[in-house]
Amino acid sequence: MSKLRVKFVKNDLMKFISHLDLLRLMERALRRAEIKLSFSQGFNPHPKISFATAVPIGLSSEGEYMDVELDEELKPDSFIDRVNKQLPEGIKIISAKNIEAKTSALMAIIDASSYIVSCPLENDTTQDAIEVAIKDFMDLEEIIIHKVSKKNGKNVTKEIDIKGFIYKTELLEHSGGSIIFKLMLATGSKGNLKPEVLIEKFKHDMEVPIILDQVRVHRLELYTLVGDALITPLEING
Repeated sequence: MSKLRVKFVKNDLMKFISHLDLLRLMERALRRAEIKLSFSQGFNPHPKISFATAVPIGLSSEGEYMDVELDEELKPDSFIDRVNKQLPEGIKIISAKNIEAKTSALMAIIDASSYIVSCPLENDTTQDAIEVAIKDFMDLEEIIIHKVSKKNGKNVTKEIDIKGFIYKTELLEHSGGSIIFKLMLATGSKGNLKPEVLIEKFKHDMEVPIILDQVRVHRLELYTLVGDALITPLEING
């Protein structure tokens, strides 16, 4: 018995597959690579594969993670080599390490994600105007969004202050026709903010002419908070 923590990228056409399809794809690749997977007990056994987060359709990423439990001892380099030979273009394992069986589940430890977000503009806007808009936006005492959910068959609107979910907003690049942000946002069960939600709120509140249906999001990395430091899942020792 062993357990591996695996980091992989999801790019190109593979960003358009669903999370369920990604799970099936990984399972098939592991089987073809003749990896001896551990299975759950019960009426409908399934391989013990778990992801850090559900990967949204359309999101490209160079920092996704999964844990895989095996019924064999396998060196990470051998695992990477064998599985990558079975994966399609656009999905690639880039690192892996053995972890203890008692190591906390990925979904329970993820606290933040970093992103690159490309935002085309409807018309030219100066860099000074964008920087002023960012400062004014982040200086707001609260940033309220309205989330609609179903309760007892009725739509219920809830106000959520997302300011505490925004850890960093940086303007990386500006041209006449687009702006590129680097964002650090809350992710996971303790708090979650999608980049698209933040960009839509920023556009409407600050009247920035972003073309929302052309925004492109790329995830750089996932993090867990240890003390005051953000570290990656592969840096956790137990």
